[in-house]
Amino acid sequence: MFLNSLNPKEKDNFLKLAVAIVKADGIVEESEKLVLSAYANEMQIPVCSLDEQGDTSMIIEEVAKTSTVQTKRIIFLELMALAFADGNYAFEERELIKQLANAFEFDNAFIEHAINLQDAYVSVYMSLLNLVEKGE
Repeated sequence: MFLNSLNPKEKDNFLKLAVAIVKADGIVEESEKLVLSAYANEMQIPVCSLDEQGDTSMIIEEVAKTSTVQTKRIIFLELMALAFADGNYAFEERELIKQLANAFEFDNAFIEHAINLQDAYVSVYMSLLNLVEKGE
């Protein structure tokens, strides 16, 4: 939703972190691949390979040091959405999201608010999808 505002280096780092989220639980779901493709499309860059992960801790550290607070929020929210994309917020995904939150210095109130908004967004999206597909 907000990824087009990232600069080229931030986009590259974001996709590497997205791949880390997708691969975190050892299961790459089709829904996660679709979200990666949508992210690449939104950023107007080629879809990345699932081999393009890189050193996750170093990437998180780089983003934490070089990005604005707004950029960190965008990256965090989009990666959290990806972690929820397959309907299974796995332990490994939670740990990676926690690592991001700590590096970006987000407090528990921000994280809780982000999770609540994510839940509401998914609910509305599913309702809209149901309306389009079934007319209900």
